[in-house]
Amino acid sequence: MLFLKCFSIEEKRDEGPYKFSKIQISQIFEKEAFKIERIKETVYQGTLDPLPKALFIVLTNHKSITRT
Repeated sequence: MLFLKCFSIEEKRDEGPYKFSKIQISQIFEKEAFKIERIKETVYQGTLDPLPKALFIVLTNHKSITRT
């Protein structure tokens, strides 16, 4: 299982790292060896007001991955 948290395109501040949409997350990870179990809209806790909008994603491995 993989847990991922990233900034959401719903976050309107110009500064900060790249922001992702739910569709982008699906396109990136479903091509690989993952199945998206859940994408939840959330925020990053901290001192900014309002709190930055984020996505929390739960993924599982659905294909066998060969590791060396």
